[in-house]
Amino acid sequence: MVDCKSCGMSYDEKEFDICPYCGEEHEGTSADKAAAKDVLPQKDRDEELDGSEDKKPDQIQPAGNKLKYVIIGVVALAVIAAIIFTLFSFGDASVTVPDKYATIQEALDAAEDGDVIVVQIGVYRESIDFKGKNITLQSVDPNDPAVVSETIIDGGGSGTVVSFRSGETEGAVLSGFTITRGSGVLVSGGSSPVIEKCIIEDNTAEFGAGIAVFDSSPTIRENLITGNSGFLGGGMFIEESSPLVHDNTITGNRAEMGSGMVIISNSSPTVNDNLIADNTAARLGGGIVVAVNSTPVIRENVITGNRAERNGGGLLIEESEPVVENNNISRNRAANGGGIFIVNSLHTDLVIKGNNIADNLAYIAGGGLYMEGSSPTVEENEFINNISEFLGGAVAVYNSSPVIVLNLFENNQAQDVSGGGAIWASADSSLVLNDPDDNRYLQNIPDDLFQE
Repeated sequence: MVDCKSCGMSYDEKEFDICPYCGEEHEGTSADKAAAKDVLPQKDRDEELDGSEDKKPDQIQPAGNKLKYVIIGVVALAVIAAIIFTLFSFGDASVTVPDKYATIQEALDAAEDGDVIVVQIGVYRESIDFKGKNITLQSVDPNDPAVVSETIIDGGGSGTVVSFRSGETEGAVLSGFTITRGSGVLVSGGSSPVIEKCIIEDNTAEFGAGIAVFDSSPTIRENLITGNSGFLGGGMFIEESSPLVHDNTITGNRAEMGSGMVIISNSSPTVNDNLIADNTAARLGGGIVVAVNSTPVIRENVITGNRAERNGGGLLIEESEPVVENNNISRNRAANGGGIFIVNSLHTDLVIKGNNIADNLAYIAGGGLYMEGSSPTVEENEFINNISEFLGGAVAVYNSSPVIVLNLFENNQAQDVSGGGAIWASADSSLVLNDPDDNRYLQNIPDDLFQE
């Protein structure tokens, strides 16, 4: 080994003719070259001498060593680039299934708050529990419906498929999966996760086959909830909770009561901008049931094509005071209250306002709206083309005292001769109308208003 006189670094003079750090020749290099010239053929010596005057001493070095230094530099740069790529592309916040963990639950168990678990397309036959961790669990592209439909968490017909029951916050996110063949999604224990962009289908449960919410406040948005079946709440069940439910499609679900959604027991959710369509209840509430002192805001939804064999094709309200505002409630059917059925709700905070209530059918009474033992405010709605096969083409009123003002009643029909094409009221009811009556009546059959 020799020490370079220029930079002071040590190197093997047998391996390197010059200092690999600064390019300085070590002692003996010039003499060695001179000796080498004496054994070169004359032609090679002449070629070297011809160009020697144009070259500086530090430019004369073997080509093989130059190549060696270039290779070393390229390899070093490649290693540095690989390290940077790894740090920025696969940091602590990203866990991939199945590349790093064979199951989703293994990834959840290993993750920490704030991590993002990305799940590749495939079928994962398991049930999972967030266990109080505020983690984002997502498919590779939650915005691609094809990816969502092919990234499946299959519960295998046994119990809840996805659970949030340990106080998870909005930092816990489920995004972009198909949840199927179990009891759907459970949210309880004061949890408030975000459930978004999922397909929740073909689940079965007594309460909330698609999503069941108990004592919690999740955000449920942009999901397709379809083909689920249960006793209460085929699509969704909400008890003592205040979730935000918006921009979902809830369709093709079945239940005894509340085939689309049940809101019960002092619940106060906000339900807006959803499509609630083509759900079927064997008894009550084809689209939505609101019951037992609940006060939801139900606003700007499309509630259409739902059916109940008994009461409340689109919406059934019992002992509750919701605000039902600016919805499209159409083409629903039931024995009573094809569009809306209200019973035992005497509080005047129950407001039915600004809705389009159209093309609904009742086999007995109240094509658009039926009420009994209730005192709602019915204001600024449009009742159009509703039919009752007996009484109250648009509205049937039994033992109630509603406020009915500023509505449009057009082309509604009751098939009984004294049925009240727009409004039918029993003798024990008291209609509160402005004086003069400011409702508008157009072409209702057989008449506009009939009271016993």
